[in-house]
Amino acid sequence: MNDVTPIRLGLCSISALDRPLSAAAALAAAHGLDGLEVTARPPHLDPNAADETLRDAGRTVREAGVGVIAYGSYLGRPDRLGAAVAAREARVAELLETPLLRVWADCVPDAPDAGFAAITATLRAACDAAADAGITVVVERHVGSFADTPERIERLFEAVARPNFALNYQVVDGLPQRLAAAQPDDARRLVPLARYYHLKNVQPAADGVGPMPPGASLASGVLDYRAILGAAFAAGYRGPLTIEFLSFEPLSIEQKLAADVAWLRGVLAELGRAPMRHVAERA
Repeated sequence: MNDVTPIRLGLCSISALDRPLSAAAALAAAHGLDGLEVTARPPHLDPNAADETLRDAGRTVREAGVGVIAYGSYLGRPDRLGAAVAAREARVAELLETPLLRVWADCVPDAPDAGFAAITATLRAACDAAADAGITVVVERHVGSFADTPERIERLFEAVARPNFALNYQVVDGLPQRLAAAQPDDARRLVPLARYYHLKNVQPAADGVGPMPPGASLASGVLDYRAILGAAFAAGYRGPLTIEFLSFEPLSIEQKLAADVAWLRGVLAELGRAPMRHVAERA
């Protein structure tokens, strides 16, 4: 039986850094998306800005007709560690009125053991600071981080041990092409930990087996998102799907986003899932 839970669709603002935040939000709304992930990069957001400026950023997104689906922070990078930084980033997410604070779990160079301790302490502090506002801290999966392989992700979750800590699932960057066909199994294993999901596709590796470079559309890339999303839904994923990066094709951002959104909606229909906005429009 098909799941009737509607799926929220979003765009990560990092794909629209050529325009102000208001225009990035308008872009998401114009393509029928439900939300925008606000990235902590200019011209979109400075996490050190005054509180009222951050509140205004959230209002700007909502006035364009979409929600703030997540706050894309850089907490957990080697230069963004510690309880004070964690508390500030949780505060930014609260001011934006978003339910998701996206973070990293980068290794600290030349100090793997100390690096793990610093990361886990930072992420616990972020979860504790965000809990009262009902915000979930989602750690983005990255190669060469404490959130890359399933084994390291499981170790990280055991160490953080907070109920509002979850995974920002994505196919890991730099994946060897020889592993592309195994990604539905990867999703099936990891999405039970996930509350957020980034979509982006890759181009074939130069040698057909090694790391795949970014820059493909959802439809034409190597990764089979019909199979990957089907496995994710079967494993219980019910959270948002956010298009993080667009293809490198020589087309406008509008054209590339329109193609990805149309393709994604078609796949969701094939899998018996409905985007939230379509559910609302039928109500």
